[in-house]
Amino acid sequence: MKIGRDPALGSTALLALAALALLCNVPGGILTGSPPPAIPHAAGGPGTVAVEVSGDTGRNGVYFVPKGTTLPGLLELAEAGRGATMPSPDTASSLKSAVTVRILRGAPSVEVRPMAAAKRLALGIPIDLNRSSREELVLVPGIGEATAERIVERRGLAGTFRRLDDLLQVRGIKERRLEKLRPYLCIGC
Repeated sequence: MKIGRDPALGSTALLALAALALLCNVPGGILTGSPPPAIPHAAGGPGTVAVEVSGDTGRNGVYFVPKGTTLPGLLELAEAGRGATMPSPDTASSLKSAVTVRILRGAPSVEVRPMAAAKRLALGIPIDLNRSSREELVLVPGIGEATAERIVERRGLAGTFRRLDDLLQVRGIKERRLEKLRPYLCIGC
C-alpha cells in the first residue's frame, strides 16, 4: 500500500509534536530547567504549626510556621498587620496549631481564634470532639448525621468526653469504627 505525500508529512509532523511534548514534560527535559524556588512556610512538616492569616492583609492563606512562633513573629513572616493593635493579654506566647489570625485595618486590630473545622480536616489536623458542632462532626469521614446527633446528645447528657474511647458509649460506634475515626478527632486540641 502506497501512502501519499500529504498524509506522510502530516504523520511526521504529528510524531514530531508528540516527541516534543514528551521531552518538555520529562524531568531534565529541554524546557524544564531548574525547579521553581520553594515558597517559605508553604508546606507543613515536623516542627511546624498551621496558622491561617485572614482579613485585610493581602497575604491571606495558611502558613506552616516553626513551632514557638509568636503572633508578632507570624505577622513579620507574613508581612502583614503593620500598625494593627495586638490582642491582649499575651502576644509573646507561642501560636498553637490550627488557629486563624484575622487582621483588620479599618479599626486596626488582630484577632486570634480556632481555625474552622473544614479547614482543619482538609489540612489533616483533627477537630476537638468536645467543641465540635453536629455540622462539623458530619465532616469527619465515617460520621453521618445520625451518629453526629448521637455524639452531641451524649455530650449534652453525660458531659464532655475525657478520652476518645468514650465514643464507644455512643450507639453505633464499635472498636473498628473508632479506630477509623481516631485520625480526625482529638480531645482538647
